[in-house]
Amino acid sequence: MLISLLFLLIATIFLELGNGLLGVLVPIQGELGGFSVVAIGSLGTLYYFGFVVGCMFLPRIIRRFGHIRSFAAFAAIASSAALIHALAIAPLPWLVLRAIVGLCLAGLLIVVESWLNNQATPQTRGHVFGLYMAATWFGIVGGQLLFAVPSLETFQLFAVVAIAISLSLVPVTLTTGAVPTIPQVTSINLVGLYRLAPVGLVGCLAVGLANGAFWTFAPLFAQAWSGTSLGVSLFMSAAVIGGALSQWPIGRFSDHVDRRWVIAAVCLASAAAALSLLLEIGDSNLIFLGLTALFGAFALSLYPLCVAHVNDRADPEASVEVSSRLLMVFGFGAIVGPFLASFLIAALGITSLLGFIASIHVALALYTLGRIKLAEPVPEPERTVFTPSPPLAHGTQAVVELQQSAEDDDYVAHPEQHTSGHEH
Repeated sequence: MLISLLFLLIATIFLELGNGLLGVLVPIQGELGGFSVVAIGSLGTLYYFGFVVGCMFLPRIIRRFGHIRSFAAFAAIASSAALIHALAIAPLPWLVLRAIVGLCLAGLLIVVESWLNNQATPQTRGHVFGLYMAATWFGIVGGQLLFAVPSLETFQLFAVVAIAISLSLVPVTLTTGAVPTIPQVTSINLVGLYRLAPVGLVGCLAVGLANGAFWTFAPLFAQAWSGTSLGVSLFMSAAVIGGALSQWPIGRFSDHVDRRWVIAAVCLASAAAALSLLLEIGDSNLIFLGLTALFGAFALSLYPLCVAHVNDRADPEASVEVSSRLLMVFGFGAIVGPFLASFLIAALGITSLLGFIASIHVALALYTLGRIKLAEPVPEPERTVFTPSPPLAHGTQAVVELQQSAEDDDYVAHPEQHTSGHEH
């Protein structure tokens, strides 16, 4: 079990290494290739569209062809798409390629996470996914730092992405253990979810708008600030590391107070940090990177806070289904956010990205404060425990947990069918 877990974590690091590098590389090279701001925003929109579609429909492919075959297919397509970026530098093919990469990444992560769920017991699941979260953060930061390697040219950087994704195949194909099945994902009842916890639902939508725009345009903002590939890597890494270090203390604090107050405070703090970055452009690099880490600490904590708030009010037995619905709401925001931000940036310049994000967070804070007056908080004994989220809010864990809960139910009904074995 330990060797299998290690192999899956290594695969995760390679996947996120390639995805982290590609996320920085695409907007920078798009700008150098003469793409319009709206075209670059559309690249982010198509990436998140592909990812959400993948979370919805790729479980069917995995059920039919198996985990290893599906992973191999998704990895081959994703690595090929990364290389094609360097061969066809034009907006239209890149729009298609970004959707393909988003689609395949969703499938790859579903395979890895479902396998991790299968390897873990109820007693070790928290520890296993804590290690998975660490591997995710480590891979993304590593990929962003690779962008700063001075000896790598454009084609070589895209080749590194393809190599990293391809190498993730090696540990997965060598992984042993029982392979889980994946059931259908439940339908989405947004009206009922809004009535249950309006702050959580609106919050996930708002965070999708802001984070989708940030991950799409932040490399261009960093490029304008520093003018160097090292500056871009440090800026992106500072935001991710800030989010990695802050989620646990902020989340644990929110477990003991009305979580809506924490959401409102974090929104305002994120907006303040974003606007402070504008005042520090051209000044001390160290202060600028510190403010970037502070911004990431607050901005990247909002999504798991909103999910936890909804789960506070939801039926505990429906928490997994609720999480899957919130993923779709976040995904819709992430699809729309880069496209909307592109028009503002085209008119006012790349620094308006921070104003766009800050305005969304302030609006969410005001909405949350208004809702606090209309509804009583959830008593502390009834609150769920905060769970951190990956920096890009992959959200495939909601799909995986749906699969796991269905397996548990099936085991009770048909225990004789659940013998250990390997995928052939």
